[in-house]
Amino acid sequence: MITKHYYKSIVRAAVLLALTMCIIGLAPAFSTGAGAGTGTYSVFSVSGNYVIHGDGWDLSSGSTNTSSPNFLPRSLVGLVTFTPATGTFHAHWIARLAGANYTTDFDGNYTVDANGHGTMAFMGANGPKQRDFYIVNAGAELKWINTDPPGTALANSDGTMTKQ
Repeated sequence: MITKHYYKSIVRAAVLLALTMCIIGLAPAFSTGAGAGTGTYSVFSVSGNYVIHGDGWDLSSGSTNTSSPNFLPRSLVGLVTFTPATGTFHAHWIARLAGANYTTDFDGNYTVDANGHGTMAFMGANGPKQRDFYIVNAGAELKWINTDPPGTALANSDGTMTKQ
């Protein structure tokens, strides 16, 4: 015979099961695993093709960073290919600066710290330039900002690179 105590036990077990499932579901949000700055990142965390999108401001030609510089709006889209075996990248960008379109290619080296912070150093005629980024969503995105040395023409630029 099924008693009132039997039904209470089933309800308690169901509530306990639901609570356990909620706790297990929330566990990744509080995890100290990959992506939580526990030393899990390396140059191999960023590899393959990323679509880049960004915008910012450039100093106009002949302008210097003085008390009254002339800033021009810019935006860009392109493809960046990271090769972790060599720590290098190649980028092909289409940029729009002050209403004109430009296409350019960049090559450089990149590093990634254990906490997910990385840098991109541009080589050749396009240097010295540097971009800092953080790995987001387990490498699905890179959030970046230019951190060029003083005296370069770029005033500000930032954006997102999305893994393809």
